[in-house]
Amino acid sequence: MSENIEKARQLIIDGIDDDLIALSEMRTLLLDERKALENQDIDSIQSIGQRKSELTDVLTLRANQRTEILSVFNLNNDETGIMELFEGAPRTRIEQSWPELKSELIFCQEANEANRKLATRARHTIERILKIVQGKSDKANIYNPLGNTAAIISGNLIGEA
Repeated sequence: MSENIEKARQLIIDGIDDDLIALSEMRTLLLDERKALENQDIDSIQSIGQRKSELTDVLTLRANQRTEILSVFNLNNDETGIMELFEGAPRTRIEQSWPELKSELIFCQEANEANRKLATRARHTIERILKIVQGKSDKANIYNPLGNTAAIISGNLIGEA
């Protein structure tokens, strides 16, 4: 049993180390994605999106592996479970790596959310421009079909005299 626990601990440490490398790349990708979104560089946005998806799949796979390891030992799938797995063993590496992993995950989540908002704003702007170009603006027309100006009246009708 002790050999199994040592193997499990090593798998957890190795997985976290690999995740930290992947999250470092994800951090760089998210910063590059922000620049690409600001510059409307479609090719970069697409290639970055593909790589982000690949990294997310790898990170998910390792998270699932951690879950399986913890479940084998009937431990919670959280920080408490991780620390319990390392009970009675040197904890220096896990005590350094786990907070770093959490910090990187939080950074990536926040950067991804900021990029999502930026992409959404850009999409709405493009949709508005397309509507205007196509003559489908939801705003009142300033000119009528004959090219004459028309008064723009907005508000609610209260009553008629």
